Amino acid sequence: TTTGARTRRALARDAASSAIAAMAWRACAAGATTAVTHEGRTRPAYAFDAALRVATLRRSAPPNAANEFSRTQTNRVKFKMTAVASVGEIYGSLARGGKKTRGADATTLGDEWLAPAIANGLIRPIPGAESSAWFARLSPVWRTLVRRDARTGRVSAGGEIYGAPYRFGCAVIAYRKDKLPKGVKPPRDWEDLFDPRLKGLIGMPNAPRLVLSAALKAEGMSANASDIGGADGRVSARVRALRENVKVFDDLQYTQAIACGDCAVVIGPSEDVFSVARRSTLIGLAVPSSGTTLWSDCWVVPTATVANKGGGPSPVLEQWIDYTLQPARVNMRVGLKGGISPLMFDGRGVDGGYARYPNVARPVLGSDDGDMLKGWIPDDSVWSASEFQLPLSDRARAQYVAMSQAIVRR
Repeated sequence: TTTGARTRRALARDAASSAIAAMAWRACAAGATTAVTHEGRTRPAYAFDAALRVATLRRSAPPNAANEFSRTQTNRVKFKMTAVASVGEIYGSLARGGKKTRGADATTLGDEWLAPAIANGLIRPIPGAESSAWFARLSPVWRTLVRRDARTGRVSAGGEIYGAPYRFGCAVIAYRKDKLPKGVKPPRDWEDLFDPRLKGLIGMPNAPRLVLSAALKAEGMSANASDIGGADGRVSARVRALRENVKVFDDLQYTQAIACGDCAVVIGPSEDVFSVARRSTLIGLAVPSSGTTLWSDCWVVPTATVANKGGGPSPVLEQWIDYTLQPARVNMRVGLKGGISPLMFDGRGVDGGYARYPNVARPVLGSDDGDMLKGWIPDDSVWSASEFQLPLSDRARAQYVAMSQAIVRR
């Protein structure tokens, strides 16, 4: 059931309210600041007491981020950052008005959660985003990702900015070197997941969209194809074959399954996969060589902030987002561990990021995917063929539902 359904009149009223709140927000920010110097830069800081509350995904921001950010401000700013275990919990709290996000000026949401959050009226555009310094630093691929339609939440050239991406990662394959069936080589690409010898040996998070993306990428198609064929087509056959190979289809248990040897192969977000791979030398890693799928964590503004004084989030929010997207915060020495700053990726690769920010240090350890935990990342031939999983078109969604139903009936 869709919650927070809104009429066209309500949407127009919300848009007008957002515009008024944005103007008030800018006026408040501009008229009550002083200046402090931090890391050789003069930055605005508020001359009155201003609170900023952020609910972040646990371990998605550096542990010292709160203290470092506070040092860029005067003692007038009261900053509080609380950690939540999963993005799913954050979304659920936003939907229920729960304690984990209550009173937050900003929260973390993954890019795949933007569409339902917008469609259900849980988040609002970020005030002043398009005129901000942090937005100007983002490459067009990121601006496109977070510019969304106010009704459907889909990517829209005429939409507003609903997210500020602050880190990204990708889908990674992990395999148990001691559990692969005889004759099966370590998987290196999507195609390898469909080997019938891996039947009942693969683990995945509970993500039907990832199943479809794997099928599409194995067929040489875009993960965001608008036409995926019928229930008897090639993509459907791929979906069916992969489901037969999957033993564990659970957000928590799939990493546990490879840790204990119940699964020989898993595929999932780099953050999940690294958390288990770093505990065992028996686990190898690979990024799909033909291009992987990408994910990003974003700062979003809860719709509930309309009840705040001034009708929006804290005026300090822009400074927090700007802080998290400063070139000085970029750490490429650890590679994909902890996520990569969006400043380093322009849609074609990360080498351009080093050209834009020459002071960013490259990883000093690792030369191939066997060294991924040491900081190695794929070259630009992989990144340029990678893509975010955008909301499916109406046609593709209907086709996927039909093929899934046909598979269940078999």
